[in-house]
Amino acid sequence: MVYYAYIDNISNSYSSRYVAVFASRAVADEWWRAVSTSTNTRYSDSVRRVAPQFFTHDASKANAASSITDTQVASSFFGKVFFTLLPNKCGLSVIPILDFADHVSGNSFFIRSRVSPNEYWYCPGSSTGNVTPHSQVYVSRTERTRFRVRLIDECKDTTGTIMIGSDKIAIALTCTNLFIRVSQTGFLFVSKSPDPELKFGDLVNGFGVINPLLENEDHYKNVKELFKMDDEEEWELA
Repeated sequence: MVYYAYIDNISNSYSSRYVAVFASRAVADEWWRAVSTSTNTRYSDSVRRVAPQFFTHDASKANAASSITDTQVASSFFGKVFFTLLPNKCGLSVIPILDFADHVSGNSFFIRSRVSPNEYWYCPGSSTGNVTPHSQVYVSRTERTRFRVRLIDECKDTTGTIMIGSDKIAIALTCTNLFIRVSQTGFLFVSKSPDPELKFGDLVNGFGVINPLLENEDHYKNVKELFKMDDEEEWELA
């Protein structure tokens, strides 16, 4: 689904204001990563991400709309985003406002199915903090677990980075210092150390669920087993 954002010019109030139209939200985040880490410091110093759908730039130094034609900045996004110049004196068109969790490294989230938003990742015992290593992670319609998602190599000066699909991440339970890992057979479990190969893009469509468990215990009646798979269900942070 296409994704919109405003870009305001901080050098004046009447020119170089845009609506940016990205091929998807992921493309918008990836474009921001390219611009904010560009070796062309005119862009990395000028363009700012104020909110998920609101950016600023100092057009007298570097125009965000020109980023996709500069090989040092974001030329790989040519054809994935375009910039519409807003009229100087006419009313401002209102873009669709989306309600979603911002993918900020270090924040805590629930992880839920995009197709069935009432299904969440769940680790038994997380509500009380009574989780032991090797406990399995499930999908539940009645319970949910909050996780902290961050760049696996994050340090103090990168806190708050917007995560993109190629980033390696650590997913930890907020209730205890345990992390999500993928077993050799593909199921998810908790461990004292993070999975070194887990990427943020895996949260898009890298996991799937298996038929509901058949145990008679009440605890397991409403849960499904969760596995690492290719091109499976789509998940989102909430």
